[in-house]
Amino acid sequence: MNVTFRVARTEADRADVLRLRDAVYVGDQGRLADAGDTAATFDRFDPYAEYIVGYDGGKPVGTVKVVPDTAAGLPCDDTVDLTELRRGNRLVEFGHLMTLPEVRHRHIGMALMREAVIHGARQYDMTHILGDFFVDDSEGLRGFYKEIGFVALHEPYEDTRFKGAPLSLVAALDVADAVSRTRTPEGRKSRLLQYFFGEYDSYRREAADADPAATPR
Repeated sequence: MNVTFRVARTEADRADVLRLRDAVYVGDQGRLADAGDTAATFDRFDPYAEYIVGYDGGKPVGTVKVVPDTAAGLPCDDTVDLTELRRGNRLVEFGHLMTLPEVRHRHIGMALMREAVIHGARQYDMTHILGDFFVDDSEGLRGFYKEIGFVALHEPYEDTRFKGAPLSLVAALDVADAVSRTRTPEGRKSRLLQYFFGEYDSYRREAADADPAATPR
């Protein structure tokens, strides 16, 4: 997979994000009428958030949004009460994970999520990851997310931002728990768990090396 990843910093990068949203949510899935339809909801966190974009030969093929918890809160605050989870913790929400239809067989979505995990560790030393996910056919979390360690925080609900989409669930993952499970006999057998969290401590060490004042807690 000759895909490179970078944080969107320029206007051109942000334009790539909107093109991806138009191609996926509008053109492919028909879940939005316009790529800017989430401006008043999810995108209101853009002043604090960062997009990671994957490029294949210079062409944008996927993106994921990383939203750190700030005084503005998180997108999923609209759905679930995070008061208890916030106590003593550092939260980051991942969202708008998408890839172009023609590259979905190449696991670029998984790679984007791993890049988001690395970024969250280095920049925010996160203790928990949150996500607002579409449910599976049984109206529960998809097996992919459960294997990594996400736990649903409420009952499924209809996300009115997306037309014709499955029900959604907000779920949270305890990073320390996920890392500890990678070291158990069962966790060593999970390729997904190892892929995302097997080297997690090294991400945090790299952050500390880059900024000695930011020693991981």
